[in-house]
Formats: sequence, C-alpha cells, structure tokens
Amino acid sequence: MIRQMKFIMCIVFLVSFVAYGKNDVRFELITPEKVYPDREFTIIFRLKNAEGQDFRAPEFKNCQVVKGPGVSRSSQYLMDRGVGGFFNYTDYTYILKTDQRKKIKIGSASVRVNGKLIKSASHDILLDRGVEQSSSDRITFSGIVPEKVEVGEAFKIVYVLKNARGENFNLPIVQDCEFLYGPEVSLNGGFSFWGLTPVETSYTLVMRAKKIGIIKIPSATINVNGKVLKTKKMKVKILPESEKTREKKFNAAQRKYQSI
Repeated sequence: MIRQMKFIMCIVFLVSFVAYGKNDVRFELITPEKVYPDREFTIIFRLKNAEGQDFRAPEFKNCQVVKGPGVSRSSQYLMDRGVGGFFNYTDYTYILKTDQRKKIKIGSASVRVNGKLIKSASHDILLDRGVEQSSSDRITFSGIVPEKVEVGEAFKIVYVLKNARGENFNLPIVQDCEFLYGPEVSLNGGFSFWGLTPVETSYTLVMRAKKIGIIKIPSATINVNGKVLKTKKMKVKILPESEKTREKKFNAAQRKYQSI
C-alpha cells in the first residue's frame, strides 16, 4: 500500500511538472532600453517551452538588418511555487542598426506552436542622442608604422579598425619595398553583448625596404556598412645599414662558410 501511494505521488508530481512546463508557453521580445544612432544593437525574440515553426519577423522600419536571424536553443532548470523543471528556450536573434534620432518601433513577430499562431509584443526603443560617443567607442581606421628602419630590414605595417566590422580591406601598393607576408587578421578585445562587435581588428603586413630614403605608404581602405574608410598616408625613413648590422651579416657568413 505504501509503495502504491509513493508511486501515485510520483505520478502526480510528474504530471504537475509536465503540465506546468506545457502551460508556460511564452513568446517574448527582448531589447535594450536605449540604443545609439549609427551603432549596432541586438534584439531577441524568445520562445519558451515549445517547438516553434514558421517564424516570421516583423518589418524592421527605419532599421538596417546587419545580421540575422540567428537561431539558438538552450534549457534552464527553474523552481516555481515549489515545482521544478527544465524550461526550454528558442532564441531568434537579430543585429540591427538605425540612423534615427528619436525612437524606433520593433513590431510583433509570429511563430506557430502546435498549429496555433502566437505573437510577441511590439516595443518602442528610445535613442540616446544626448550622449556623444567617447573616444573608446568611436569607429576609427588607422595605420601604424615604425619611424625608421634600415635598408634590407623587414618591418610591419599594421592597420587597426576599432568598434566596427570591416569588409573588402584594400592593400596599398608600397613603392621601393618587397612584400613578404600578409595581411594577417587578428581580433583583439572582448565582444559587447548588444553589439557583438570586436573592439579591435588588426591587419598586419610585413615588408622589406629595398633602398635608402623616405618610403611613402599610401592610404589603405576598408568598407564599414557601405562607407569606405581611409587611413592617413604614412612615411618610413630608410637608413643605411649600421656597423652593427654589417658585423652581424659578416659573422653569419663566416659561420656558414667556415668549412670551405
């Protein structure tokens, strides 16, 4: 009898857990409270505790879709009124950008659950135009070169794009230099949750100077959201070989041919 009662109690618990999970179907819109004009931001349409089909996003008026929808699924264990269980999530994620100056409206998305159409709420997002971007947040594209190198010496040209995604990076043609390697692309810094934008992207070239004098390095270009950014022109002073460099070369040649 006791075993039968335990079994019945277990069944009641499982039924209440499953019923709770099934009844708690939600379709929500998650957005930041404020966004900045001309800055990327992320919105998420989240379906809870259901398998969705035929997801339909709203028309994003006054917004550019940078990326999306990205679909991801996850689960989480939660307690509610003494009942616990795993709750499933399906996220439909978009990265957007706007040039508006007051507010934008994100309309309702829809998805079908067991043949029934459910919709998310719509939401207005305020645009913060009173706060200027700090220098750490501003989009910049710049070049870095050494002030001077010796003739025949390899050196690096590094182009750095900050706070944006770049496309179609265009290499400059540098006269009186031998191209050795590149561009090597590296992402530095963290990623913002709302923007998912790398803090810094570096494009590194390795060159070798072929003659003494001043080498002029033309502008490099990159496309950021349809806009072409240019670096400033740069110069590198190429010096004659130093006594120390000539001595190193002589010693290296001696070691190489000492058996002759």
